[in-house]
Amino acid sequence: MNKTVSIHIQGFPFILEEQAFQVLQNYLQALKNVLSNEPGADEILQDVELRIVELLQQNQMGPTQVILQTRIDEVIEVLGSPENFSDNPIEQQAPVQTAPHDRSDKRFFRDTDTAILGGVASGVAAYFNIDVVFIRVAFVLFTMVFGSGIPIYILLWIITPSAKTASEKLQMKGVPVNIETIKTEFKEATERVEKNAKKWSSQFKSGSDLSDSARRLVQVLKKAIGIALVLWGLVLLVGLSVFIFVDPQLVPAQINGEFTSLGELSALFFDKGQNELLYLGVGLIGYAISLSSMLTGFRLLFTFEAKWLRAGYFGLGLASVSGFVFLTYVGVSTGQSFTIEGELSKEIGTYAGDSLRLDILPELHIQSYKTQRNATYSFGFRPQNQNDHGIIMAQDGRIFISGISINYIEASDSLYHVKVWKKAHGRSFLKANRRASAIDFPCVLQQNTIQFASGFSYPAKDRMRDQEVELQIAVPRGKKVLWNGKVVYPFAFVEGPERISDRAYVAGDGTYSAW
Repeated sequence: MNKTVSIHIQGFPFILEEQAFQVLQNYLQALKNVLSNEPGADEILQDVELRIVELLQQNQMGPTQVILQTRIDEVIEVLGSPENFSDNPIEQQAPVQTAPHDRSDKRFFRDTDTAILGGVASGVAAYFNIDVVFIRVAFVLFTMVFGSGIPIYILLWIITPSAKTASEKLQMKGVPVNIETIKTEFKEATERVEKNAKKWSSQFKSGSDLSDSARRLVQVLKKAIGIALVLWGLVLLVGLSVFIFVDPQLVPAQINGEFTSLGELSALFFDKGQNELLYLGVGLIGYAISLSSMLTGFRLLFTFEAKWLRAGYFGLGLASVSGFVFLTYVGVSTGQSFTIEGELSKEIGTYAGDSLRLDILPELHIQSYKTQRNATYSFGFRPQNQNDHGIIMAQDGRIFISGISINYIEASDSLYHVKVWKKAHGRSFLKANRRASAIDFPCVLQQNTIQFASGFSYPAKDRMRDQEVELQIAVPRGKKVLWNGKVVYPFAFVEGPERISDRAYVAGDGTYSAW
């Protein structure tokens, strides 16, 4: 039975076979001797140990699993032998032996070395190996067009770790992680810091690389972009404030005989409480977009500390996320009220003649509509243009919908059977059927004539939940249905006489059309 040794590598516990522990200890000691004269040797050793931890954890079943010497040999083969990186010229001639599987799996990190804010755009660019400028432009466009750029950035900033060690930076780029690449990454990071320090110090000296004319051009472009962003954000801010707080009547929907506002219109769709959350969500997102645009513009026009810019973006990002949460809740809750369809039917009568006549009364379903009732008959004149030609018509707590469908079926006996179907949606069959039962559709069978309205109405408190009315007429074989003295059933299309239409639609103005 072999002895085991319990150790910690960079704070992670492992149980090694005694021979495996000796091999790993000798490897790290040899590596320490080789890197003794290297700048940043301690940081390089720390990164190597973190890489050893990652390799050991890849196939480890748990912290109690004993690691054998063969596994340590595989890890050393991936990292490379310390002698290959010695300062001895003779030893450097030996090729570096690496395993065929030493290619590091690419991982997504935030790149804080080249970051402007949180390094999200730089990390995405490094992961997909594209220019970071395209990623930053994409975030700006998503923010300006959809308003989702800032929430996505904030979310990735929160959940994505930053690449701190050389090993993580190599994995971010998809580069093999071994001693050689860790040393190279450390040297490049040192050179990058020195280069940036020289760059910033040179900007305070006279005779910069940019000429005076080029510098002025850059300043003019910055000012122009800043002014454009401020103006665009200001216009959006004012427009959004007008629609939220003033709520002008600009929508062509007849509510109380006039154009309506977005607030009144949305109240017909969304339940009480949801309408307020809808406005709150839209307001938070809209104000976040407009204020972030203005903040960016002011940053280009004036100089102030970057921490205030970060704080502003962070606050506006939280506002956008909150707005999306509210809108998602309203959308899901409203969508649930459309999931169940309720249907109610009633036979209003039968008729035994040879033909049935349709008498469509366009104004019948809006008798309670004050404007229509007052203007229907005046000095013998009758209005020809129905005042429900807008998107929606509503008054006195009722919603008026124009248009119904007619469905013809073959009767099972020698009688005409007239049945009315009322349909609506809800969260449950009970609520859907309750909404359907509240639909008012004037329809009566008098001898050989069906008198019915070209539309229907229902209480506004039921909201618009896809309510509809269908008139079903069962016609005995060999008999017909007439409208305005013409046979509308059976009806054959000119382009296909063999095809008989069994469905029709009655528009709000009383026009009959076969499908």
